Amino acid sequence: MLFRSLLLLFLLHISSSNSKERTVDIWVNDSHPPYTYEVNGVAQGVYVEVLRRISSKMRGYKMKIIPAPWQRVKAKVKSGEAFGFAPPYYHGYDWDYVWPYSIPMMEEFVILMCRNKVMESSRKIWPDDFHGLVIGNNTGYDGFGGPKFRYLVEKGKIKLQEAKTTEQNIVMLIYGRSDCYMVNRLSFAWELQRMLKSKKIKQGQQYTIQEVLVLSSDPVYLALTDADNGQYHFKRDFLQEFNNQLYRMQKSKELDEIVKMFIGYLPVKH
Repeated sequence: MLFRSLLLLFLLHISSSNSKERTVDIWVNDSHPPYTYEVNGVAQGVYVEVLRRISSKMRGYKMKIIPAPWQRVKAKVKSGEAFGFAPPYYHGYDWDYVWPYSIPMMEEFVILMCRNKVMESSRKIWPDDFHGLVIGNNTGYDGFGGPKFRYLVEKGKIKLQEAKTTEQNIVMLIYGRSDCYMVNRLSFAWELQRMLKSKKIKQGQQYTIQEVLVLSSDPVYLALTDADNGQYHFKRDFLQEFNNQLYRMQKSKELDEIVKMFIGYLPVKH
């Protein structure tokens, strides 16, 4: 009799715990490969895999990951409709509708890729050593290169050549229509592998270019809405649990394994 009573109490406890599990909506950019993107309406990517693995380990919470265009994602957060989103940089200084932030999920690097021929001359200082060159960039990434680079472009010392996609910029770089290309390291590695597999570039052409410099680096986060008017009163508890699981993944090198899943290797400057 005592055993049955204890068993009943245990089952009631489990049932109560499960009923308290909350599902929260996390919105992600649907066109930022390999970090976040969508395939047939389903979110994919490095950060999405990180979020899914954390969600499977969290106590009391599950994350529903929703892909959408970045401007729509931000609008959902600003209205308070979205609980959180990934992967913003830190915007505590200008996005007053976002708070709090998680610990950094990963760090993104903007690198300078150049043709080997260009690097036959010594070029170590950015942007001073790159006068007279054509530098590629993705349209809309106006912050890449830094203020001094933008000043030299304005003065005609360096030519800025922009294309809409990473693929277009890689083609221009490999075929000598640009000398260097400012690009996110992981985005470049992912696109290069995709182009090799689809034979848009020939095997061996990837060795005609090289990573030259890290131009900048920024951590990215999971961030929550601060426009919910107290609706998500459990944000602190959620974020503490999220951070604990993310920290464990970082210490175990699981994040590196996830990157390798999507790229095939770990892109680092040796």
